[in-house]
Amino acid sequence: MPLGIDSKMNNRFSSAMLKKPVQSLWRSVLALGVLATSLMPLQAQDVANGKSLFESNCTSCHAIQEKTIGPALKNVDQRHDEAWLIKWIRNSTAMIKSGDPAAVKLFNDNNKVAMSTFENFSDKDIKDILAYVKEESSKAPVVSAGPGEAPGTSGSPAPAPAAGSNMNTTVLAVLAVILILASILLIRINSFLKELILKKFPERREEEKETWYNSKFTPWVRGLNPTIAGLVITTVFMLMFGGWFFVYANTEIGVQQGYAPTQPINFSHKIHAGDHEIDCKYCHSSVEVSKQASVPAVSTCMNCHSYIDASKKYNGQVSPEIQKIRTAYETNTPVKWIRIHNLPDLAYFNHSQHVSVGKVECQTCHGPIETMDKVEQVASLQMGWCVNCHRESKVDVENNDYYEQLHADLEKRGKRSITVAHNGGLDCGKCHY
Repeated sequence: MPLGIDSKMNNRFSSAMLKKPVQSLWRSVLALGVLATSLMPLQAQDVANGKSLFESNCTSCHAIQEKTIGPALKNVDQRHDEAWLIKWIRNSTAMIKSGDPAAVKLFNDNNKVAMSTFENFSDKDIKDILAYVKEESSKAPVVSAGPGEAPGTSGSPAPAPAAGSNMNTTVLAVLAVILILASILLIRINSFLKELILKKFPERREEEKETWYNSKFTPWVRGLNPTIAGLVITTVFMLMFGGWFFVYANTEIGVQQGYAPTQPINFSHKIHAGDHEIDCKYCHSSVEVSKQASVPAVSTCMNCHSYIDASKKYNGQVSPEIQKIRTAYETNTPVKWIRIHNLPDLAYFNHSQHVSVGKVECQTCHGPIETMDKVEQVASLQMGWCVNCHRESKVDVENNDYYEQLHADLEKRGKRSITVAHNGGLDCGKCHY
């Protein structure tokens, strides 16, 4: 319809566009924001957290598809409601003592083996675990690989890992860029339409309310030199990006703190080094005389496990992990352990120098290893972490024959205490070739 045919309708339209340009703009932006939020894969993050918690705390007694020490967890959400499961996981012993029928039956059906309490878990942690179990329950069971086969090569393929925080970060960054571009586009469209209306109805320009945006900000923006404004914006952006990249490079690249891969055999340091108090040096036999702390051969495992029959039932269940050791030994197949602690090739580290000479305990670098069912990298192993240790660790020159000559020199100088740093521990050539 031409604008001249119905002036009343056009006046109403132009007045609405002049009075509420900001409201129209932000309604559109808000709608885009709601749409973007609905697309965020929040459940993936919950499942990823549940997977991490499950593998760290539950795999020693439970599996999804098969019964081990504890019952198979497949479709556990269909057997019990969520509130009951949260109470059971947090403190099963208390529920059994209270006489809860389902708890007592579950306890009796599993040879009266008490489940560990997890009172440190929040409701969200437990719900994340249940979400992971529910997702895994819907997948076809994976047939265990035979001797010499890689896991997942026999039977159904291994399930793909759940999306983690990196994927969420990427999606959020893309959505943020889309929202920013959409906001800029809407602002430009709104300004263009407004200018068209004011040209058609110049009398409306006088009716427009005087605001700080119209009287101060808009003239200031229009008066900016495009070259200077571009340089300022570019400089600010580069400083922000440079700061972010510096932090990212210093804390993320090459840093595997918290890395805890799933090993081909679920070996528990808590059971061996913690409960049975096996000396670390029994398995890692070269740690006192070599640069490397050797990984034990299967024959070392069989020194004990030849007397612990894998076919024997423990608490009514077969031990599948011990059977893996016996199979590897009988077929002369080495276990392909996944390395956890890695240093860059340019860094030199000698275990014997630290363990035999420096008397450094394993826990100093590896954390409370005797409490871990699943080993993870506790320390960052960055250069600053090592340097701080050298600055703070004192050298016991009096009770160590290795430092006999150094001790004599210190007595001549009247010194009683030195650190590793004083003994050359900060020299670049000590750690870098």
